[in-house]
Amino acid sequence: MTTRAEVMKAHRGRWFVYAWDGQGHIERMPHTATMRGTWGWDVECSCGWATHTGGATRRSIEQDLWFHRWCAQHDPQSNGD
Repeated sequence: MTTRAEVMKAHRGRWFVYAWDGQGHIERMPHTATMRGTWGWDVECSCGWATHTGGATRRSIEQDLWFHRWCAQHDPQSNGD
């Protein structure tokens, strides 16, 4: 099933990754196209919805974002939680 263009436009994902800062702390930073390696992932939607996993696999977060968009398309009253 495809997601309508207006839903995709209203629900754009901004991707974040988690990495060690060198002092034993985990740092969250926006993902850029030039980044390589293995990361923990989270995403924030332009509507305000966000995952708060602290670093899940990208595939898992992609599925969460897909489900959020699916809920927005089929039940506009739902926030996709």
